[in-house]
Amino acid sequence: MWFDPAVVEAVRDGIPHWLGVVMVVLSYFGSIYLIAPSIIGAYWANRDLVAPWLGGVIGCYGLMSITKSYYGSSRPIIGPPVNADALPGWFYPLYEHAAHISTTSFPSGHALAVTIVVGMLVVELPVSTIWKRAVAGLLAIGWVGFTRVGLAVHYPGDVVGGIAYALAFLVVFYAARRLVSQRLSIDETTVALAVGFVVALIAVVYVGSRNSHIAFGGGFGALLAWQFAPQIATRMRGTIWETVAPVVGLAIVLCTWYVAEMELGNEALLAALSALFMAAIVLVPWITPTQKLWSTAKRRGRALAE
Repeated sequence: MWFDPAVVEAVRDGIPHWLGVVMVVLSYFGSIYLIAPSIIGAYWANRDLVAPWLGGVIGCYGLMSITKSYYGSSRPIIGPPVNADALPGWFYPLYEHAAHISTTSFPSGHALAVTIVVGMLVVELPVSTIWKRAVAGLLAIGWVGFTRVGLAVHYPGDVVGGIAYALAFLVVFYAARRLVSQRLSIDETTVALAVGFVVALIAVVYVGSRNSHIAFGGGFGALLAWQFAPQIATRMRGTIWETVAPVVGLAIVLCTWYVAEMELGNEALLAALSALFMAAIVLVPWITPTQKLWSTAKRRGRALAE
């Protein structure tokens, strides 16, 4: 059942075209294309709350590289429920990323990623009660898992495996954060970033893929930048860099994203760019205070609207 193509085909056949389109869109809850910008935006909006989550996301993609390389299993050879010919041209790139994937199957990367991100939200987001957050989180994880089977890109066992690996990672992630920070008097963000970096380092040594180098560079850059952020912010605050920092940071982010997406350069270049990428992300809200950053953006938005 867990790895039976007939089960995937039965689920696929029961999905109408309109629901298939919805599934393509909402499966992005587990995609790096939504997770990365969402986490970056959340960190720039609330640095102290979200900073440890950066370590969780880095560790997530390091773990994904390790597990997918270790198992190397094939995906179901079954077409998705959505016919690409019936979709508008602008929608096709979204469809391709969600429904036509060539990486290994086990575990489901979408299920693994959404479980880790949602798990951090459930544990730490100061909204409602933890039980209500847990119910909402289970629904989100369940939906993403269902879309991966419904779009015929994963077996049910791939989804369950991704969730299991994610839960195991979260146990280690939070245990390390609490125990190490208490015993060694290290702030939890440093420990969280260190956990992400260590997992990414293992991925580079064990796998050596482009994605593992991206996670490794990001982990190194984030950890290093966090350690020196207060000193760097003190030196730059009150200078032109206080205004320029968000623009430079965004430029580095877009450049790194383009190089990775277009598969340009070698692994060393990717690791270096990823280190700059995460260092820029970490430093921006230190150099340009969050309230000032977002209030400036709001003022410019109102000016453009007028």
